[in-house]
Amino acid sequence: MKIVIKQEPKLYILGAGGFAREIYSYLEKTAYSCQSYQLAGFLDDRKNCLDTFNLEHQVVGTIKTTQLNDEDVLIIGVAGCIIKKELYDYYKNLKHKFLTFVHPTAIIGHDVIIGEGSVIAPYAMATTNVNIGTCATINAHATLGHDSSIGEFCTLSAHCDITGEVQLGEQVFLGTSAVVIPQVVVESNSIIGAGSVVIKKVSAGTTVFGNPAKKIK
Repeated sequence: MKIVIKQEPKLYILGAGGFAREIYSYLEKTAYSCQSYQLAGFLDDRKNCLDTFNLEHQVVGTIKTTQLNDEDVLIIGVAGCIIKKELYDYYKNLKHKFLTFVHPTAIIGHDVIIGEGSVIAPYAMATTNVNIGTCATINAHATLGHDSSIGEFCTLSAHCDITGEVQLGEQVFLGTSAVVIPQVVVESNSIIGAGSVVIKKVSAGTTVFGNPAKKIK
């Protein structure tokens, strides 16, 4: 009788830049294992981009060309909204799954919905009745107030403050320490500059910066 040893499903980090290494550091604290998946390494088209870093894992293949097993899962290690959507759509078309990662120090309150592939970094907070879309990135110390909604492929950089009843469309990028005051709507594909305070609606595709935030593009 032939004995078949079932291998543990593998987890791959898509990308090998700064944010990918941050995710790696989170996984390192759990011995590179998360939800029964064992970390295999990074996928990036830059084969040697991690050579100067002291990491146990390295780039093990290129994006979109590395052969994955059906049971393997992915986590997106890039913060750019457009790139996140491109990677998600490509691999979902191949029927691959994405890991939804919530760091143990994050505070997730009552009735918070977190979409597939989202990353909730250390000390982030979602209070109550919060909706976080597919592949959203909520970086360290960012806060999401009650009844707020974060669209698909959004990125909140570290220390952002999304207050109560704020609505972010899809692919909205917020720089470090940006603040959106209560009940404000930020439409899709917008960019909020670092340190900005948004006090009124931001139209789709607009870049704003400052306190109060004003359109610059």
